[in-house]
Amino acid sequence: MADTDDNKRQPKAATRQAETLFRSYMKAEGMRCTTERIAVLREVYGSGTHLDADEIYRRMKDRGIAISRATVYHTLDLLFRVHLVAKIDLGHKHTHYEQSHGVANHLHVVCEQCGLVVEIASAELGGLLERLCREQGFQLGSFSLQVFGKCMDDAAGKTCRRRRKAEK
Repeated sequence: MADTDDNKRQPKAATRQAETLFRSYMKAEGMRCTTERIAVLREVYGSGTHLDADEIYRRMKDRGIAISRATVYHTLDLLFRVHLVAKIDLGHKHTHYEQSHGVANHLHVVCEQCGLVVEIASAELGGLLERLCREQGFQLGSFSLQVFGKCMDDAAGKTCRRRRKAEK
């Protein structure tokens, strides 16, 4: 679900907070916080999905935003460094990005056949990871966990729902 209030282009609270944190970071580092960099942050936070850098670039170009591919990649690295986006591997041989500020820890279950990605938030898993970290002398901060398998349709040898939708 996109991070906007009332279906307007006004960013939601998590996006506004992320922008404030990003601006503060950029200022502290003596870097310019350009409109293009803020636009990349808003694209990730407003998408409600997992995006790779090229998809972010295409979406922005399609909306008429003048930005270079290098700026998108560099900005994503900055956002990752300040913990405002998470890098995730969904098995596509390139990195995807998602909002991390204001989002509960979760895992991604990925179908190796059709590419379906399901996010699962689990207090039980979080508790287990906290205990395991504590036993090793660590304090759990955030985690990124991807589990690969087959969706129920693919596992049963059926044409999965995702592929049926794509074929329509």
